[in-house]
Amino acid sequence: MKRTKKWLITMSLSIGAVMGGAVSAQALVAPPSTYDAVVITPGNYSELAAATGDYNCLAYALGNTSIWEWPWGKSNPTASQVSSYMLTKGKNTYSLSETATTGMIISYGTSSSNITHFSKVADANYSNAKWGNLERLQSLGHNPYKPKGIYGYAIAKYKN
Repeated sequence: MKRTKKWLITMSLSIGAVMGGAVSAQALVAPPSTYDAVVITPGNYSELAAATGDYNCLAYALGNTSIWEWPWGKSNPTASQVSSYMLTKGKNTYSLSETATTGMIISYGTSSSNITHFSKVADANYSNAKWGNLERLQSLGHNPYKPKGIYGYAIAKYKN
């Protein structure tokens, strides 16, 4: 059963990635173990764009792929600080129970005091995110990261 479930997830990601224009995971710059350490389900990522240090997760989620945007310096913000910043970008904060809609931004963290990452909702089933200096990747689900991993779990949603 577990093997079948993993196969179904892998196939769903592969089909969705191909339909969405993603390239094969074999083209990734780091070994699979690097990516698998981040996601709950190994292999739950497909490349959407090449690795680059030109922009990060927050910039991508806000629609900019030409700058590195992290207004909190070398610190990670709190959920409250993120909500305040998002207001300056015209985005209101919503709870996780809010239905995800295309373009909605999701913040992730190890706690509400340590927001570490952002993604953008691609559709009802997928989220897209820029992983630091690595690739822009698509994952099945809106909360694909290990809760105790570097990105943590989904904290809040933001939209216009």
